[in-house]
Amino acid sequence: MIPLLLLACAAPPECDADRPCAGFGELCVEGTCAVQGCATSAQCPMEQRCDAGECVAGCGEDTDCYPGEACDLATATCGPAACQDSHRDCAFQQLCDPDQGTCYDAEGYYCRSCDGDDDCGGNGNLCLSWSDNGDFCGVTCQTDVDCPSGYTCTVIPDDAGNPISSQCITWCWLYAEAG
Repeated sequence: MIPLLLLACAAPPECDADRPCAGFGELCVEGTCAVQGCATSAQCPMEQRCDAGECVAGCGEDTDCYPGEACDLATATCGPAACQDSHRDCAFQQLCDPDQGTCYDAEGYYCRSCDGDDDCGGNGNLCLSWSDNGDFCGVTCQTDVDCPSGYTCTVIPDDAGNPISSQCITWCWLYAEAG
């Protein structure tokens, strides 16, 4: 009889740099496809990122943060994003200073109670009647960008329906403070 030599044969690796894993969420770990907790940060809860298949605290990009927040890459933490647009990024009756990236309270005559145009500070601001809801100041504008968050730049017509001005207005009687 001829002795048989059995040679141990190792199974070829399932994956490598040339043969990635095919399953969703699988990563190649030492030649074996393994299901990991995450493949991308989109699979992790908010304010977490995917790191080597595991969700870990912190952020790696703005999309790891809640809307209105941005990722500070130096600390991997989410914080308030700089404003760019009053209506999208700021609270009611605030304006955005895009150079500073901060919102600030709109001051002046917005929705101030009035008896006539003179009570609204001049500069084309008008005292607008809201029927039984009272009379409130509008503030002159050219577009919505000129108005604080929650206000619209609205064309104001005269009695004949001809436009006389554009004013930043909102439902003033809901928010007004006596001027």
